Amino acid sequence: MQVHPFELAVSIVGAVVIGIVALATFFYVVSWLTGDSEARARRVGIKRVLNDRTIATVHLVSGTVFENVRFVGYTSSDSIKGGLPYELHGMVILEHPDGRRTLIQAKLVRMIEVPAPAR
Repeated sequence: MQVHPFELAVSIVGAVVIGIVALATFFYVVSWLTGDSEARARRVGIKRVLNDRTIATVHLVSGTVFENVRFVGYTSSDSIKGGLPYELHGMVILEHPDGRRTLIQAKLVRMIEVPAPAR
């Protein structure tokens, strides 16, 4: 018994389509489980120097100084997808003692002073 060329083409194309659908579904489920589908602030930590609990003084290029702020993190542009506009990627997030948060472009930070640890 010989297979008709149309049936042969449909069986090959059908297998490829089913494979693509299966892979797309797999990667969709993996991204949904990891929760990386939206842009969010990344935590910063430099071992024994700077973490999200460290109180610091941040000096900007313009001369503005933010004293007694916590360096919470930064907005990341690792993902093309995300809820943040392009202008908000690469921003440093500082938290003031009263709970306010300030987002500053990372390129505007000149220096971060971290006090000596209390002994």
